Amino acid sequence: MERDSEMLERIAALEQELRLLKTEVQHLKQHAKVEQVVPVKTETVKPVVREKLSVPNTVAVPKEDPIPETEKRSLEELFTRALPRIFTVILVLGVLWGLKLVSDYGFLSDSVKIIAGFVLSIGLGACAYYMEKKQKGSRVVALSLYGGAFIVGILTTAAGAILYDVLSLYVALIFALLYIVYGVFISFIKGNEALTVLVVFTSLLLPYLLEYMQFSGIIIGIFIVLLFAVLQIVIWKHTQRKALYIGTVFSVLALAVVSIFHDERLVFFAFAIIAVFSLFLVSFLQLYSSNSKVHASLIFTFTVIVLSLVNGILSREQTPLLIALILFLTIIAGALYIVFKRADRLLIDMFGTLSAIVLLNIITQLNISSEMTLLLMIVVTFGGLVVAVKHAILFMKWVKGMTFTVLAFFVLMFYEVEPFFSLKHLNIVLVIAMLIGLYKVLLLYKGTPVEEKKRLFKLEDIYPSLLYLVGLLYIWKLDWAYMPQHYTTFLAFSVIAFAFVAVLIVKRDIAGQLLPWLAAGVYGIAGLVLLSTVWVDDRTVIVALIVRILYFAILWAIIADSWEQGWIYKNYKTFFSRYTEQLTIASMIISIIWIFSITNFMNFHDLINWSSAVILNTVFIFIFACLALFLAARRNYSNLKMVGIGLLFFGIIKMIFFDLSELDILIRSISFIIIGAIGLVISNKLLGKEKEE
Repeated sequence: MERDSEMLERIAALEQELRLLKTEVQHLKQHAKVEQVVPVKTETVKPVVREKLSVPNTVAVPKEDPIPETEKRSLEELFTRALPRIFTVILVLGVLWGLKLVSDYGFLSDSVKIIAGFVLSIGLGACAYYMEKKQKGSRVVALSLYGGAFIVGILTTAAGAILYDVLSLYVALIFALLYIVYGVFISFIKGNEALTVLVVFTSLLLPYLLEYMQFSGIIIGIFIVLLFAVLQIVIWKHTQRKALYIGTVFSVLALAVVSIFHDERLVFFAFAIIAVFSLFLVSFLQLYSSNSKVHASLIFTFTVIVLSLVNGILSREQTPLLIALILFLTIIAGALYIVFKRADRLLIDMFGTLSAIVLLNIITQLNISSEMTLLLMIVVTFGGLVVAVKHAILFMKWVKGMTFTVLAFFVLMFYEVEPFFSLKHLNIVLVIAMLIGLYKVLLLYKGTPVEEKKRLFKLEDIYPSLLYLVGLLYIWKLDWAYMPQHYTTFLAFSVIAFAFVAVLIVKRDIAGQLLPWLAAGVYGIAGLVLLSTVWVDDRTVIVALIVRILYFAILWAIIADSWEQGWIYKNYKTFFSRYTEQLTIASMIISIIWIFSITNFMNFHDLINWSSAVILNTVFIFIFACLALFLAARRNYSNLKMVGIGLLFFGIIKMIFFDLSELDILIRSISFIIIGAIGLVISNKLLGKEKEE
């Protein structure tokens, strides 16, 4: 047993050395760092057996093998591989020039030259087949000969029909179709992308032959579309992306050029271009490699070019252009749905943006009012923005966000709300509703990755403030448009007051951090405006007085909530727990000034006489003094207590030095009795509180 264990240990050591040697060899071969294998301790027989089984997997290093997939050829090798194609083109040109030279000297008739061309074409194809069959020469040379046979055959057919008039047009058409079938077949069998590109380019010379034969534009267009559709089989089978792009470019170009000679068939050619584009889009989605920015930018460029071409061809055909654009939008929308199913964010971005572009193009073609056009543009932009936010598509988010911002700003600033049932008013309401809906989407989006959440946190502070300002702007427009002139601004002031309360009551995570301060600032500015305004129309005195009392009541409702720890206190517990005393003191001072303003306003409009205003001011000073002392005793607020005592002295001084000269004996007697009784009650309460302490 001991000898067996020693033998096993030696085997394990040898295996370890073998692994290290193979690792170093692998490193030298691939010039890459190979992970060093950590030795595994083996004490029994079974682990050693497992180690032997796992050695081939470790040494093979499957993750390092894909290097041949991205085979990088040197410049010399690339040039060498291109030589057969170059020499094939040179050979074809040499033959053509030779035939021209013979023709110039009159040695050969036109028929013999055409026959010689076909013989050369067949000979090149036969030579390529022989090389492949006998496995002689390079495969690249054979493919070049196949391509050369195709080129010579197509050019010979065109020359025989157009230049020399040797072949009848229909015979030439049959020959051309046979060569095209041959070219597609060779491309399908051989799977060489350069050969496919050559076949595509050369085959698209046939439409010009058909044009020379004065074929119907519809037949020429159908041929181009069918040829492109058949080539998709080759492109799909061998994943030939370059051939797809080049084939699309030349197919669209051929349709555009032929359409110039058929003004009466412009609608057909526009739809033929859309058909080619739809085939291209299907192949693109089939061959697309995920997250390829180059291919995504190509699809964007191709789509914009095709869209511009369709607009140019049908510029004088309004109804067909509208139908074509709707069809185009349907195709893009279908592609957008497919990439949504794949969850490819880059393509979602591209197709979403393209859909919006096409939709805006459709809108511009509609013979509708500017208000309806703007309304549709806002809806389209908002839809794209929601999709961008929901799927975190950065580029689309910026583009749609900026577009929607510009449109919304224009509507909110320059559109009016009258008449009430109008498209302009509907635009304003729709923009506000969209802003609210967008904010809800942003709140739902808050549960996504941390980096987005941090970005949204700042947005949650700004966005509610934006909604608040937009709402006030809308109310202001309604106020000026529909309220009688003498009642103007009171609706807006009332909404500002109630909005301030609503902002404080709503949950903190919805309102954000900035909105409460903004609402408080607007509330304070509105209060200052009311405070400084004395004259109003006689018909609005009661309304103005009610609004002033409303502001006073809301201020003290907030203070009462902070003392009783209600909804507002719970939302802003940290703030109110630290500053309740200071807020109460500030509110009392503001309230005394506010009472003075209200009594002055009432006296100015003859609601009360001057004596009543004076006594009301004094009574409220003592009321606030009593309230301050009572609240201070409740929570032992020393500063609030000092304010209460100060208000008492202020009231007494005012009463003695200012009120006596303004009041008659009866009013003076009654006011002094009431104020004196209130003072005794307060003093008794204060002294009793101190005795208990």
